[in-house]
Amino acid sequence: MTTEYQTQSELIRALQEELADKKRELALQRRAFEQVLQSRSWRLTCRLRWVAKQLRTIKDAVSGLLGKSQPVDSGAMIEAAPISPAAAMPVSDPKKLFTSLSRTSFESFLVSEAVLELPSSPDPEVSIILVLFNRSELTFACLRSIAETYSEKIEVIIVDNASSDETRLLLDRLRGARIIRNRENRNFLLAVNQAAEHARGQYLLLLNNDAQLLPGSLRAALATLRGRPDIGAVGGKIILLDGTLQEAGSIVWRDGSCLGYGRGDTPFAPSYMFRRDVDYCSGAFLLTPRSLWEQLGGFDESFTPAYYEETDYCMRLWQRGYRVVYEPGAAVLHYEFASSQSVTGATGLQSAHQLVFAARHRSALDKREPPGIGRAIHARMRHNGRRVLFLDDQPPHPWLGSGYPRAHAMLRAFLKHGCFVTLYPLFLFDEEWSKVYSDIPRDVEVMIGAGPDKLEPFLRNRGGYYDFIIVSRPHNMERFQPILAAHPEWFDKTRVVYDAEALFAHRQAGRRKVSGNPMSPRELEGALRAEIRLAAGADCVVAVSEQDGAAFKRHGIKNVCIIGHSVAPAPTSSAFEERTGFLFVGAVHEEESPNADSLVWFLTEVFPRIQEKLGAAAPLTIAGVNRSQKIRELAGPSVRITGPLADLTSLYAGARVFIAPTRYAAGIPHKVHEAAARTTGVDRPGTGHRRYRRRFCRTLCRGLLGSRQVGKASRCGPSSHHHRMLAGHVREKGL
Repeated sequence: MTTEYQTQSELIRALQEELADKKRELALQRRAFEQVLQSRSWRLTCRLRWVAKQLRTIKDAVSGLLGKSQPVDSGAMIEAAPISPAAAMPVSDPKKLFTSLSRTSFESFLVSEAVLELPSSPDPEVSIILVLFNRSELTFACLRSIAETYSEKIEVIIVDNASSDETRLLLDRLRGARIIRNRENRNFLLAVNQAAEHARGQYLLLLNNDAQLLPGSLRAALATLRGRPDIGAVGGKIILLDGTLQEAGSIVWRDGSCLGYGRGDTPFAPSYMFRRDVDYCSGAFLLTPRSLWEQLGGFDESFTPAYYEETDYCMRLWQRGYRVVYEPGAAVLHYEFASSQSVTGATGLQSAHQLVFAARHRSALDKREPPGIGRAIHARMRHNGRRVLFLDDQPPHPWLGSGYPRAHAMLRAFLKHGCFVTLYPLFLFDEEWSKVYSDIPRDVEVMIGAGPDKLEPFLRNRGGYYDFIIVSRPHNMERFQPILAAHPEWFDKTRVVYDAEALFAHRQAGRRKVSGNPMSPRELEGALRAEIRLAAGADCVVAVSEQDGAAFKRHGIKNVCIIGHSVAPAPTSSAFEERTGFLFVGAVHEEESPNADSLVWFLTEVFPRIQEKLGAAAPLTIAGVNRSQKIRELAGPSVRITGPLADLTSLYAGARVFIAPTRYAAGIPHKVHEAAARTTGVDRPGTGHRRYRRRFCRTLCRGLLGSRQVGKASRCGPSSHHHRMLAGHVREKGL
């Protein structure tokens, strides 16, 4: 009877633990959904979503009659087959609408007595080259975009190829541009070379007259090119008038044919938001150093009148050891084929010039991918290093805490060793791209919005693409493991690494202990076995500490390596007299987290006693994500809650004592590492990794570090705050 009762009790406790975990996951998803609805991007794109829906309705109706081309599926990453220019032409309605609006705007300009002022620097950094042949209304829209969005030292050089429409009237009303009027149509290629001879800028920007610069584009392209002598050209995102992609960098296949990567897809899908080296970028927007242009002799006249000239130019850059880079922050809105006499004629020129191009670059093309829908993912970037897929809850912003500083350091280590990295966040949440890449390097692909439901099709369509898959945290391994077991053929050439991050069973045991319901040794062993069982099928397990690594080995996992934290010393220079108060830095994502528990305990049991002794001389600052209502309610006048901050230097420089009152946790607390590196005195009552207790026990009060007793903590807090020699000793030992 007793044995049966114990078994039932253990089952009830296990179910309670599982229920608590599900509640936490539900709270995270609910919070993510609320963030989507409240986000600035959701509100701002309300009308855009409505317009896009109407355009899709029109496009679907017309496509049903004309035949619909298949776009790239950004969610599952199914690349599209090469599309001929004729089939790729968007439906006419967006072009007609844009032409009508541009014509109305241009005619209003002509009727007025206004002039169009273009930027004209006496010492230009960039020379923008425009070649015109009719379509004055589109040229006017292009010139207005330059006048409205520029922020650099530029000059505009215009070559008019004997236009027969109102282009002459437009040019007469321009100020600031350098204008070359040809008596005959020299066509695009020769006119570009002609304009470049007059350029004074350090860089040339080739811009089509049927394209409009979008805000920040030139600045983003310049930021990528400046100070990088190994880059020969930078291109951007080319967006069609219906709001879909024309290309996000382009692919050259082995036979010399080309594919605009992403054609037909949404421009802001994750696959087009990261910087990468590509075969070539469209001449509709192409930034290149003038010195390189002159060394290569500009566009090769073999491709006169047009088509394949920029492809050939970029290929010659690669042959000379220069990179061609796609910059997602640069973008233009493109009409496409505006100056062509007919789509059929343009297609014929492309076919003829493909043969010339293929013959000229045969040896280089032999190393490229053969054309095919399944190879676009492999051909979309030029990269010879290892490819890594990183599965985690969300992008590892260091300010999130909870193991993300370590994940962020691992990410940068991969990049430093020449790896390409795709981050796949398994939590669905809304985060603006500027925030995603605020501290994530721009050459990392971040699959925002894919989530757990799209993981399996994503892995299927990228089977064999990655050399390594890093799965972080137990609940993510639970999602990944069934896919690995069901489809081992997808991972034949891939090594799977389980980054345990920490053994969470220890955290559960600690939480149970402080709540007065401790785990029995049998329960703890069962929880450890269940968690460690997740490593089955992984080629390697990464643990955060020697203690966790030993636990994995003890349970039969042989290939275990240790990756802990690495924090560079960054001592603050403030004198002891210039500092005051206590500091806590850490993320509180939910009420039941270790950080929430530690702060509630400290604010309830310890801090009031410290204030009795020190009064206003002992303020407490709490920095980091804080979603705990209880902590906000407990924070009195002497407690300041800052939320997440980009730079914590001033807080570390102004505090005398850093507190880490952890009562239970798993892994190694990064906050203690960082505080030691900043050389703020660290008081860490409670439990945690024994190595830290050994490090600081001779420097700080033994009672404070080795005990959860309120009395000892409240006695040692004031001494740590007021003892100058102790503070100096802690700073020295911390470094």
